Amino acid sequence: MSKPPSGTYVIVNKFPSPNDGKLAITFNGSNQALTANIRTDSPAQRWIIRDYDAKTQSVTPVNATTLQAAWGSGYVTILPAHNYVWTIRGQDNGTGYTIQDGGVTVFWGVAVALNNTNVTIGSGSGNDKQKWLLERVQ
Repeated sequence: MSKPPSGTYVIVNKFPSPNDGKLAITFNGSNQALTANIRTDSPAQRWIIRDYDAKTQSVTPVNATTLQAAWGSGYVTILPAHNYVWTIRGQDNGTGYTIQDGGVTVFWGVAVALNNTNVTIGSGSGNDKQKWLLERVQ
């Protein structure tokens, strides 16, 4: 499994919405849950992934660089940057990435693949609702 290179990405859920197409992780403001919304190429759907150490990386909204993705109550939220780090690993067969906490105990995912659903954080197996495609952007 490989770690993605540092850079700016749109993070798209691997499981397509049956009615709405690709769902991209969307920034909704500080102290707000991240949501999976129809991909629009909006700056709110662009994320800076940076190496923290050899194993973990931070995830920062491109239009709010003093904030980071953090562990909320059953969902991923956005808080002031404080070394919140994640283990992001690509599957060897090219089927997407999993995003897990630094201790590799829980996954980012969606409970349902519908527009404007919260990005959850919880136990799982890394199934398609817990896999992400990282689409590099400028």
